[in-house]
Amino acid sequence: MQKKVSAVPEPILRGKPDGNWNNMITKTHLIKYFFSLLIALFLTSVTAFGFTPTKQQIEMFKSLSPEQQKALASQYGVDLNDLGLGGSSAQPDLGQSQNQPNTRPTLQDTSMFNRADDQPAGDTDAQSEPTKKKTELRQFGYDLFGDTPDAFTPVADVPPPDSYVLGPGDNLVIQLYGKENSSYNLVVNRDGQIQLPEIGPITLAGLTFSDARQLLMDTVTQQMIGVKASVTMGSLRSIRIFVLGEALQPGSYTVSSLSTMTNALFASGGISKIGSLRNIQLKRQGKLITTLDLYDLLLNGDTSDDARLLPGDVIFIPPIGATVGISGEVKRPAIYELKKENNVIDAIQLAGGFTPTAFPAASRIERIDYKGDRTLVDANLTQSSGKNIKVKDADVIRVYSVLETMEDVVMLEGHVERPGGFAWRQGMRVTDVIRSAEELLPFPDMNIALIEREVQPTREKVVVTFNLGKALSNPTGPDNLELKTRDKIYVFNFEETRTDQLQELVERLKLQANKDLRKQTVIVSGYVRFPGEYPLGANMSARDAVTLAGGLTENAYGLRGEITRVTYSETEEQSIEHINVDLANSAAQNLKEEDELHIKRLPNWLDQEVVTIEGEVKFPGKFKIKRGETLTQVIERAGGLNEWAYPEGAIFSREDLRMLEAERLKELRSKLESDIAAANIEQQTIEQKVAMEDANDLLESLNAVRPLGRMVIDLNSIIAGRGQAIQLKDGDKLVIPRKKQAVTVVGEVQFPTSHIFEANLDAKQYIERSGGTTQKADDNRIYVVKANGRVFLPEPSGWFKAGKYQIEAGDTVVVPLDADRIKPLTLWTSVSQVFYQIALGAAAVASF
Repeated sequence: MQKKVSAVPEPILRGKPDGNWNNMITKTHLIKYFFSLLIALFLTSVTAFGFTPTKQQIEMFKSLSPEQQKALASQYGVDLNDLGLGGSSAQPDLGQSQNQPNTRPTLQDTSMFNRADDQPAGDTDAQSEPTKKKTELRQFGYDLFGDTPDAFTPVADVPPPDSYVLGPGDNLVIQLYGKENSSYNLVVNRDGQIQLPEIGPITLAGLTFSDARQLLMDTVTQQMIGVKASVTMGSLRSIRIFVLGEALQPGSYTVSSLSTMTNALFASGGISKIGSLRNIQLKRQGKLITTLDLYDLLLNGDTSDDARLLPGDVIFIPPIGATVGISGEVKRPAIYELKKENNVIDAIQLAGGFTPTAFPAASRIERIDYKGDRTLVDANLTQSSGKNIKVKDADVIRVYSVLETMEDVVMLEGHVERPGGFAWRQGMRVTDVIRSAEELLPFPDMNIALIEREVQPTREKVVVTFNLGKALSNPTGPDNLELKTRDKIYVFNFEETRTDQLQELVERLKLQANKDLRKQTVIVSGYVRFPGEYPLGANMSARDAVTLAGGLTENAYGLRGEITRVTYSETEEQSIEHINVDLANSAAQNLKEEDELHIKRLPNWLDQEVVTIEGEVKFPGKFKIKRGETLTQVIERAGGLNEWAYPEGAIFSREDLRMLEAERLKELRSKLESDIAAANIEQQTIEQKVAMEDANDLLESLNAVRPLGRMVIDLNSIIAGRGQAIQLKDGDKLVIPRKKQAVTVVGEVQFPTSHIFEANLDAKQYIERSGGTTQKADDNRIYVVKANGRVFLPEPSGWFKAGKYQIEAGDTVVVPLDADRIKPLTLWTSVSQVFYQIALGAAAVASF
């Protein structure tokens, strides 16, 4: 049966565009004509204008045969001597001799013309780039002439066969022994004779080597009493042959006398893509001697038709014959030349036959009919009617493969010991695939499993859920479902999410949805173990959906859930309704397509909140708290402060404050980097440049700071009940240090360090003990950070009033950098203060 199609991808026969040989042959003649025209212009230029031809032009002229050179030179009145071509046109010997055993044959200067449109198999063809992208098949056999022609050069140092015919130029080595011992190396002259001393001329030309050897041995025995002869071949003569037609580089060649047709083909560069591999002709004195079919060599290793060459032989390569492309499930997909192959099965044999995965019953032939239209022909290559279909030129036979999908099989996937396929049979059930719980991996979800099933003939996917534990424990029960061919069973891990495992199935269900068939999926959200989108099983209840999502979490409200459903009226108006569903009822309302089941949290559920008490308490550690519990209460649970506690230096940190502090630091970093970048662009004095280096150092330090989230508290007042009670939150931390005996001085002083606390010293005196301030210090903005984190600024006079801001053990005196020194950096003051505060807090925490 033939089917007419509007467009079938056309395999481009390389070197044979659109199967039209006339176009290619015309192209060849045009190239020849264009080449001759170039030579004519070259010679005209030489004679008329007297200019010196380029090397490329001379080489182009040299590529012609001597007869063509003389004819053109005579026509345009050019002396070949002026071009350096008037001497002997002796050509290099391409043959292998005893003196040159490893010389590769080279092309002769008498190459008739260079085929610009014929290129080696590995080179770019004269096809457009879009055409190449459509190419699927390559012509068979032409890569034989690719990169290793030396492998096909005749070997010169092997003994010639007895059938070798002697001719002028052959060398014979004759060893005489017996009454007289001597050795002669004799060459057959142009008369076909050798001159054997003491005997005279002996004619050998035309004799086989076997006959010539016997003749010489008999002659010596008869004419030289008591002397015998041993005859061997010396160096072989070279012969001149012609390779014409569709060779890559047709011309005349000098080759070894042992050369065969294939040796000559390699010497000429091989066969062009428009040349025939199956009808290579050997002509001798105008008569056809034999034909060579290279397919016999390539497919069968048969060299019986590879005839040995004689002087003057002509190897003629005609244009390629009818071709057929064979693609798909065959062993050697390619484009083949037809010879005696008449039907499809013969052509398939050229391609090596079918592969094991071929489905010959579903084969097709792309063909050009008598109208020039492309058609398809169905071919069942398992039947004689399909095998015997006649093949035509430019046919493309496509053999398709067997289907990737398997029939009569059940697949098992997921949390099992041996996933894979099982042979399906009528009446097969779940327990025939999973025989016991021992075939499952540890911690399987026994409460639910899922079957993906195809609905014939459309193969749409549907889902069925069942209780795996009940199926295994009660094989006769309803959960041990009967399986159908191509079912896939999913078994889940109880401890891991199953949304990834079901993602492909969910996507497939979405793809098959349309206006009449909504997505067969549901969304389970809220307080379930694995929220997500799941396949909607047949008659799936809300409780089934929760089980498929891994079950409820510990804080889930397990009595009721809420279904959000989108519905459409007869006028296709959309509405949304919310339905409360009783989860305790196993027969609760069934879900529908695209429903969302939401599970709420238990009312007044409290997640476990933990705070940490460290340092100088009787029982430091982590404490679980209830809502509204205060810091004082937790300190009491920790046994209260011990005798070494220093409540004035207590550090209280909170997680939400730490996050706010981190955000602030991030903003300050960004703004400070922008200010530094802007200041670097402006012209600066030497002093400003030094200050900018300080700013960069501070920025690096700021990048290394980790936020603490400290909240300043007066622990003594809180414990005594005088201060406001602090209600604790999850993650709060209280650190109570030991009593301190030092005062620390940091910032722009000569030697930042800590000093033993002395009650009679003030801030200025502690600074003097650290060597005083540096030139970069801001003396007017010195401040003190108390042990509990509070900051005291100086009085307008510049220093602290005596008694009001008494320096105590654990305090820190901070001498900031003079921000006015870096006028472009407007954020300098804020950044430096934040840095010192965080750094001091972190140091206090790390000090015990």
